[in-house]
Amino acid sequence: MSSKQLSANSVLLPLPNGRVAPHSLLFLFFNLLYFVPLLGVMLFSYSEGGTAKAADLDLDVARKITYIYFLGTFAFVCGSRLGPFLGLVTARPIAQRALRLFGLNRPFRLVCLAMIGLFLLSKVLLRRLGVYSEYAFDTDGMTGGVWSFSMFCSESLLLLSIVVLFSNARRNVSWFLILTGINGINLLHGTRLFFIIAGITFCFYQYVRGELRLKTAILAFGGVLLVGYLVFLSRSHVETDDQTFSFARLISPIMFESIFSQLSLIGTIRHPEMWSLSGSPHHFFLDALYFVTPRFLLPEKDQLLFTNRFADLSPLGAFSGYAQGLIYFGIFFPFFYFVLGVIAGWLQRHARHSQFWSVIYVYFVCDFLFRIMRDGYVIPIKMLLDSVMIMLVVGFLHHPLMQFGLASPIPRRPSSSPQVGSA
Repeated sequence: MSSKQLSANSVLLPLPNGRVAPHSLLFLFFNLLYFVPLLGVMLFSYSEGGTAKAADLDLDVARKITYIYFLGTFAFVCGSRLGPFLGLVTARPIAQRALRLFGLNRPFRLVCLAMIGLFLLSKVLLRRLGVYSEYAFDTDGMTGGVWSFSMFCSESLLLLSIVVLFSNARRNVSWFLILTGINGINLLHGTRLFFIIAGITFCFYQYVRGELRLKTAILAFGGVLLVGYLVFLSRSHVETDDQTFSFARLISPIMFESIFSQLSLIGTIRHPEMWSLSGSPHHFFLDALYFVTPRFLLPEKDQLLFTNRFADLSPLGAFSGYAQGLIYFGIFFPFFYFVLGVIAGWLQRHARHSQFWSVIYVYFVCDFLFRIMRDGYVIPIKMLLDSVMIMLVVGFLHHPLMQFGLASPIPRRPSSSPQVGSA
């Protein structure tokens, strides 16, 4: 059966069996996505929107950034390969990589409807904050309970769309696009992140099925850029001229996203006196604990965060994951990315035998790994924890737990489970 013959009876979706795992390839892509624009500023003097002036890169800083990106990526890949390496050493048989497709049922559909209702309610509540007339970043609307509730609903809807896409439903792609379209309401207040992650997830789905073509990838990338630019034009009330749709302007969303989110990394490198070479790892755990605590239990948690002491390094929002790596772990930051690689590999191995871990693996790869490039560590950790909790609720409603893959592992007999893409 080919991957195009996906049916309601399908259980497993095989992953590509290349030397490099899918999550390592995607993590490499995310690194290039944020690193290459910095080179564009350095080598081609890209200055649209004041990017060159804001970054103010010199050769020494660019060289150190290159080292940091290389070390982080290399550590992640090494961590990802740890499981297969130990399997070879101990001569354990390694099962083919695969994702266990999610089986949708009526309770799940009810959860989707309830989340859509909460999502729409959150967007109505945002009206009084003025985020639909100006960029949300330019208002005071990105703080407080209403904004947090709106982002929780948006992230939850994104998670549910991932579940639908990686399911055995007949019209899984259509329902994914419908949920993504509803989540696209975030574009009205300038929040493009959920739309971008949805695009990444769809490309990952096509790659897993062996249907991702270069033309499709280019069209998807170009579509995201165009939507991002149109949102920028509409939100910023920029007057159009003969240069409005020039190449330099069209690529500005990805250039702004990369460069402005990397200002924190540039500042961290230029001011080593602000952080310790050995890092402050205990602050990482404290910040994660503070940030995942609900605001009604800890109203002043923003003031308790260690990273808020470095907010001046990123005046335009976002915060490079590598910058927080240096702040939290100093020169030992590659160890954090090694652990992320180990986690990604562990999730991939368990995704074959559990619907729960299959969904969490896809979310981890397409959402979490992308977010740590531009949101630091504590925000993605909170989002990941929220997603795990939502999936536990879905699992409780899914019944039975054996089918969901939480109570006990599913037997590892290839003949007992039909696979998508198997002969």
